[in-house]
Amino acid sequence: MKRQIAYSLGFAAAICCTLLAMAQNDIAQAYVTQNGFEAVDPDKLWKKINAALAPSDPDATIFHPTADIGPVPMAMLAVASQGSGPDRVRYRISYGIAWIDAPPSAAALPLSFMEVQRFNVGPAIREDLVQSLGADAVAPIEEFGVGPHVAWRLVTQPVMGNRAIISAAGYAEISEDAASAALCFGRPCLSPNSVIEGDLPWSEMEEAPISLDVPFAVSANGVLTPFAAAEILLGDVEPEGPDGTNDGASIPEPVIEAVIEGNLGQDIGLEAAYRWGGLLDDSVAAIWERLASLGMMEDRIIYRASTYECARGPDFPEPGQFCP
Repeated sequence: MKRQIAYSLGFAAAICCTLLAMAQNDIAQAYVTQNGFEAVDPDKLWKKINAALAPSDPDATIFHPTADIGPVPMAMLAVASQGSGPDRVRYRISYGIAWIDAPPSAAALPLSFMEVQRFNVGPAIREDLVQSLGADAVAPIEEFGVGPHVAWRLVTQPVMGNRAIISAAGYAEISEDAASAALCFGRPCLSPNSVIEGDLPWSEMEEAPISLDVPFAVSANGVLTPFAAAEILLGDVEPEGPDGTNDGASIPEPVIEAVIEGNLGQDIGLEAAYRWGGLLDDSVAAIWERLASLGMMEDRIIYRASTYECARGPDFPEPGQFCP
């Protein structure tokens, strides 16, 4: 756990806004308002997220529940602030970072840029079954889940012991045409089948016990929640230092793409994976990590695997091996 410094919400928000005003707030606002997104009050969203989480023990800490939540899980919680969402679901997450000068200290200020798209895959699964079995053999659409495809954009920054204070936020509904055209790991985001399994040379899936101390539900119906999956895979992702890839003058290109998909088959379950590129490494071009939860949460067990994209030689090493 990172050392945390107590603060009042109003004081932290004032500092956050002041720093951004001094450090090109325009790129954060542009990010959350372009491409059909509408700006959302970041302070109200932050309060709503905290109100929905398990309260901190006042005898142990005076911090809000979100204090130790990283940028990517925070973006997932923004999506959850609307409600539980569909059961048969796929999330696509992108993450980028910009470092901007923040006078008078002249220290570079990191801003994390996240977009989370949530796709309701239920209708696509039903249509696939109708094509295979016939309409009379398939339950009505309501049994598969109804509801819109949605997207959130967040810009966060670390402030006074908090890993991801929300600096700017935006929301949009995704049209059916846009959802049909969207790609997750190069495959249709509305695919009724997993986009994670694919043709990648994953290492062998191995059991991995989990131990999470988070203020949100780790499991539901015996399966890992999407928010816990984001915490396990990407909870430690946060800015470490400027690398020269973005000077803060423009919206950064994503370096991480992640997909979380749940309950696509007859049995409940969840799979998640990410691709982390932009590593500036002469051997590894990108890291891939994967996890699966198959209804064994009573034993606190998930399964994990990994692979790599190579910067030289073969595109991928043999399963379980490394790049040259």
